[in-house]
Amino acid sequence: MRARCLGSTGFAALLILLALALVPVNLAAEVASSVTITGYNTLYYSGDPEDPVAVAAVLKSSLNVDSVGNKNVKAYLQLDSWITDTVNFDVPRAYIKVRFPWFRLTLGKTRVSWGDGFVFNAGDVVFASMGTISDDLFAETLRDETAWLVALNLPVGPFSFFEAVFLPYDPLGLGDSSHPVSGGVRGAFKLDRLKTTVEAGYLVSRPYWEHRPYISLHGHLLVDWNLSASMAIPIDNPQWRQWDEWIGISAGMFHLVNLGLNRTLSFRLEAAIRPGAEWEEASAGTDYGLFLFPEIAFSPTDTLSLQLRSFVSPVDQSALFMVGGNWNVYQGLDVFSYLTFMAGEWKKDFFSLDQEGSVSWTAGLEFVY
Repeated sequence: MRARCLGSTGFAALLILLALALVPVNLAAEVASSVTITGYNTLYYSGDPEDPVAVAAVLKSSLNVDSVGNKNVKAYLQLDSWITDTVNFDVPRAYIKVRFPWFRLTLGKTRVSWGDGFVFNAGDVVFASMGTISDDLFAETLRDETAWLVALNLPVGPFSFFEAVFLPYDPLGLGDSSHPVSGGVRGAFKLDRLKTTVEAGYLVSRPYWEHRPYISLHGHLLVDWNLSASMAIPIDNPQWRQWDEWIGISAGMFHLVNLGLNRTLSFRLEAAIRPGAEWEEASAGTDYGLFLFPEIAFSPTDTLSLQLRSFVSPVDQSALFMVGGNWNVYQGLDVFSYLTFMAGEWKKDFFSLDQEGSVSWTAGLEFVY
């Protein structure tokens, strides 16, 4: 569970938006709000052979406030809270988007989607979406990190644009806080004849002192496909003999089949490739050069969906599997359950059976109103 306490920036955003809500009605846009309440229990392997079973209960609520009625100005606030053995709050999104005649401006806490990919995305040089995910595998969106930013978007044609982004803080909170500023630019262009979008950009990441250029292609040819490559080049004294360690490559494909009578079947396969990482089996936790993400989803009715997802490490032949289902019982009310388990050698593989959470079962309810 990725719960964080509400920091000073979150409180500031919340206070500003609450203050704006006090503006007279005739000066404000229409507002649409919704509340999502999710409660679930998880039984999982604790990692302690003497006391192997642990239990975690979570109650999560999410308040979403969205401005409507003005196509040129959009404001959005999301406030999350988690109740476990403690209470935590977070503001994952709080932003304003303004569409001017010649450009679009985004200001606040949100996400910029550079590159393409559901799980693995080498083009996402802002949030570094190349690692595996061990929790929230049943979520509709597996990559949802946000950051405080200012983005300026300049359309230059249908599905073509230039964009500049400025981030005053480290989006992942892992870098050197004494140099938190990052910024970059990208351009995207639609090639109609090839049914392909070409995207390229560059980000200078001050927390890590890196140059991060990237290029991304995505389009449709029998299936939806994407291919991205990026580099993370140290600014300070780069050792060019280690160039292969700076490269990240991602590729993916997705296909949806409509079976009729509200039935659908979809297939997804993505890969993350790091040429300079380890390509021979080593100790547990090794950063290997290849990871795969296969997914199959089947909806036999418009209220029931079944999923099988997996992270596979071909180098050491280990994997993490998730199988589950979601049933929309009534409008706004969903019942879900899923099982995750790892398949790998004890204390040796990347997905090894001795890890905490190597086997878990989750069941819960979600209500939206």
